[in-house]
Amino acid sequence: MSLKESAIIDQVSQSCRMLGLLDITHAALGHVSHRIEGRDAMYIKGKGPGEVGLRYTTHEDVLVVDFGANKLEGPDYLQPPSESFLHIWMYKTRPEVQSVIHMHPKYAVLLTICRKPIIPIYNAFGSGVQLAIDGIPTFPKSCTIASDELGKEFAEAMGEKQVCLMKGHGMTAVGRTVVDSTLNTLALVELTEMMYQAYLLGDPTPILPEEIEAIKSARADTRPRTRGSSGGDAGKLALWRYYSSLAEERAVKSEMQRPRR
Repeated sequence: MSLKESAIIDQVSQSCRMLGLLDITHAALGHVSHRIEGRDAMYIKGKGPGEVGLRYTTHEDVLVVDFGANKLEGPDYLQPPSESFLHIWMYKTRPEVQSVIHMHPKYAVLLTICRKPIIPIYNAFGSGVQLAIDGIPTFPKSCTIASDELGKEFAEAMGEKQVCLMKGHGMTAVGRTVVDSTLNTLALVELTEMMYQAYLLGDPTPILPEEIEAIKSARADTRPRTRGSSGGDAGKLALWRYYSSLAEERAVKSEMQRPRR
């Protein structure tokens, strides 16, 4: 295994731990994957009799799975997730996608159950507004994406978007890197939590049209910033470091609070 491949597997396992420690998903459910360059295969967190929860994922828990959802490499006590087909069809239909994440965040699921629209309700508060401006599709079925047919159907419903909600089920995010897909996941969770709470308070209203246009223009400007957040890839790495550190703090605190015999 090359150093590059090992680094990608480390990022997949790190994303799993981060999302698990931040309680992004329900129980131990969900998985992170990354396309393997030059092969019809992916690295993905394993499931099965010996699986551990997301927050405990290590390098050894990441399998090599082909685009037929067959395990090519990995320990005997792990097997491909039943929803490998969700990841596979993202890679089959979208060449630009290098990483896929599927999670079960509670508030996102509740909004789909009640058919509550997601709108851009904030601006400077967080990056989730960009997802709302782009529009977030919802896959209408709540079943497990456990076949090629369902994987293809889901890919068609998601289209070219960076995130997709799944009615009564969860969400999926994609990206050019594990960092991208992880931050898209966190942005969607942030947005859906805010939307849920806004609906509890009353009737949410969108930000001003001129603000929406300004956000679109700023996103198209890739020049380095001289003030505030560095933006772009540098800004994403800063957020990745923050969430990594936060997850590590929670892991240390959890270990310190564990009862001793």
